[in-house]
Amino acid sequence: MGLKAKRKGTRVEYKIVKLLEKEGIYSRRQPMSGSLFGLPHDVVVKVPQMGELNIEVKARAGGTGFKTLARWIGSADLLMLVEDFEEPKVVMSWRTFKRFLDLAKTAEDMYNYP
Repeated sequence: MGLKAKRKGTRVEYKIVKLLEKEGIYSRRQPMSGSLFGLPHDVVVKVPQMGELNIEVKARAGGTGFKTLARWIGSADLLMLVEDFEEPKVVMSWRTFKRFLDLAKTAEDMYNYP
């Protein structure tokens, strides 16, 4: 990977971390994201009631590769990608993801209520 691509990846990963922190969710960018054994993903997020989740961040100029996903999801909230004999994958908008985060935070508040 060239220096320009690395810088872009780092910039976008930090953008995701800042967006999550703005929502009150602890997150961190992995050092040397994806390069170190045992740290294969880009961002780690700690979601209430779920623990740590790994996030793989992809960014493309002009949305190359993402346009088909956008067309498939249309006005739906979630897109399920199902490959034969594999576990389904879920694609969602940031707005929908924030709703899940809000639900997790509400559940934590209720669980920790004295």
